[in-house]
Amino acid sequence: MIAEIAKSVEFNAKEIKDCKSKTLTLEKEVTKIGTENANLRERVLELERYKRRWNLKLRGLKEQDNENTRETVSQILVKIAPQWTDKIDSIVDSVHRLGKKENGRHRHIVIHFTMRHFRDELWRLTKGSAVCKELNVSFAEHVLPADREAREAVWPQIKQAREADQRAYFRGPNGFINGKRIMVP
Repeated sequence: MIAEIAKSVEFNAKEIKDCKSKTLTLEKEVTKIGTENANLRERVLELERYKRRWNLKLRGLKEQDNENTRETVSQILVKIAPQWTDKIDSIVDSVHRLGKKENGRHRHIVIHFTMRHFRDELWRLTKGSAVCKELNVSFAEHVLPADREAREAVWPQIKQAREADQRAYFRGPNGFINGKRIMVP
């Protein structure tokens, strides 16, 4: 009987040793997978940020039933940049409203340009544009929700720096003052 108990204890000790070995192996694999997952998430975010650099968001344009959003936006863009009249169809790739339609709410419009050069030129032209003021619309960068949250966190520092006539701006989710990246407080 003692021999059987000793045999059982020996078997159990062996099984525990095997389980510990397997657990250590699994812990290493989980750590490796976690690192790979974090790297892949960051790469996906970077790819999405890169893709959105060709976009601008149009805010404030009232929604109409059965509207032709592309045509409406094209007309606004031509008013802002008359030099684009003949080539607007080759400048703007796609136009669509964001989200689901809701009563009493006007959805933003995403404009995807064929070249960043055109996007950047329009972005520059809309700053203080009389057309935008007249139509009560504004243009904004099409940033990721996570980047928007990061920007909101450092916005007080950016605002304070701008009021002090320092060079303050955003690049992606990061804020910069006089070329130095600022961290979230």
